[in-house]
Amino acid sequence: MIKSEIIKGQKSWILDNNNIRLCLTEKGGQMAPVVFMKDSAKPIEPFYISPWAEEDLDMGNEPEVLVPLRGDFFCLPFGGNNSWNGESHSVHGEVSGEKWTLPSEQAENSIVLKMDTKERKGRVTKKIELKEGEDNLYISHQIEGFEGAASLGHHAIFPGGSTKYISTSRIKYGYTNKYRSSSYNQGEYYSLASLQKFESLKKVPTIWKEDPYTNCSVFPAREGFVDILQVYNEPKKDFAWSAVAVPEENYLWFSLKNSEVLPSTVLWMENKGRHQFPWNGRNVCIGVEDVCSSFADGLSVSAEGNFLNKEGIKTCHKLKGDSTFEVKYIQGIVRIPEGFDRVSSIVKEKDGVAITSFSGKKVFAKVNTEFIRS
Repeated sequence: MIKSEIIKGQKSWILDNNNIRLCLTEKGGQMAPVVFMKDSAKPIEPFYISPWAEEDLDMGNEPEVLVPLRGDFFCLPFGGNNSWNGESHSVHGEVSGEKWTLPSEQAENSIVLKMDTKERKGRVTKKIELKEGEDNLYISHQIEGFEGAASLGHHAIFPGGSTKYISTSRIKYGYTNKYRSSSYNQGEYYSLASLQKFESLKKVPTIWKEDPYTNCSVFPAREGFVDILQVYNEPKKDFAWSAVAVPEENYLWFSLKNSEVLPSTVLWMENKGRHQFPWNGRNVCIGVEDVCSSFADGLSVSAEGNFLNKEGIKTCHKLKGDSTFEVKYIQGIVRIPEGFDRVSSIVKEKDGVAITSFSGKKVFAKVNTEFIRS
């Protein structure tokens, strides 16, 4: 039986097994806190929860997605400006900020939620499954009746604090976000150059003449700024991946995805660079967001001709109302040894994946990679 509690200001359903305790908000279906290896001497709780989660604030004029903001959540459409073709979707879509329903019938070791979308008629079914003896989340979103173009993706967020090393499977290249001004806009300060191409997260163009490049594979960094960039994965037969290694706490988080469904990754690097309400210059987090989208521009840009799809990068899917479109995604946690730094590769092996660092250290994670394409 799925229980519910008020957790960090939000009604949340709880999925629990011997390895993992997962809390999933009714509002927005946002996932946190999640405790991995919960019965071990050092449980791991990797995800971010907003600093205003339990503050008595008037959020009535803010996007609904910001009210529970935490952990990982699904976005449909992904992005901010979702006024398109006579539709006006909320920031990151209804699925990230409106209420989900919990059907009475639930299978053991999984949770299923449903939502009937209103702005564009459809139904989304969210399923998260746990497997005994694994520290993985098997996540699927089935989309039915949602006819037309759709940007979409996952929006995993991690807190500041311990240094995090970010990496992805091989990329074609990346771009920095396009800004309307060079370094400041409506309470936000930017440090990355606007709409510049780069080949590696370790060398990204900045606005500064003295330091023309910065390393965006490490976070927290560049205090006082908020920046967004996007990298575009080389297609992978088995899976593409993203990873966040936290050597100070001896663990890493990884995601596995179908690169045909989620062909890119957006990094949202927020280090006290937003001064609007409710951010108020105090928020430190990084979003590692596996998506099919043009940055966080929303459906208004992603669904139209844009410079990315002209370069062969898919920025939206064309959904058919009479068929089901499914987004499958795996997130996992594994402990890492001393000397393990940034992830260099995640390779399929029997019963799981081998994860190797640039320093040559290797760990194994038991995981069913076939789930991604099944």
